[in-house]
Amino acid sequence: MKVIYPVLFYEEKEGGYSVFVPDLQKALNTSASTCGSTLEEAMSMAEDLIAGLVLDEMEQGNKIPKSSKIEDVSFEELERYLDIDDWDYVSKFKTYIAVDISSFAEKWGKELIKKTVNIPKWINAKAESLKINFSKTLEEALLQKIYKE
Repeated sequence: MKVIYPVLFYEEKEGGYSVFVPDLQKALNTSASTCGSTLEEAMSMAEDLIAGLVLDEMEQGNKIPKSSKIEDVSFEELERYLDIDDWDYVSKFKTYIAVDISSFAEKWGKELIKKTVNIPKWINAKAESLKINFSKTLEEALLQKIYKE
């Protein structure tokens, strides 16, 4: 499943790009913005932002926010919303960003996978007596191991 949203880009004077997705910002009442050092990085960050917000909505059983036509998305409206009168940028442009939510979900989704593990009986008994959440503990240990390296 693909989603497509109009995205506003500002090339900043001090370098890099600020990126905004007004449709998601309005619909989800959240900061739907990101940035990148280069245009390529900013576009990639916009894809990740859209995918993450849309996937979260789907996993919570909510409807996916509708996309506006690009001509209906306004720089002026965003700047009023952000309450910025004298933004010092080099240039600005808007474009559509398309994201394949299915491939993003396969890679980063929160869908749970059942695993069978074996642990010593005494550890099981002690952990149960302490009311330790086995799934959460394993998840935390795996994340620590993954990001330690």
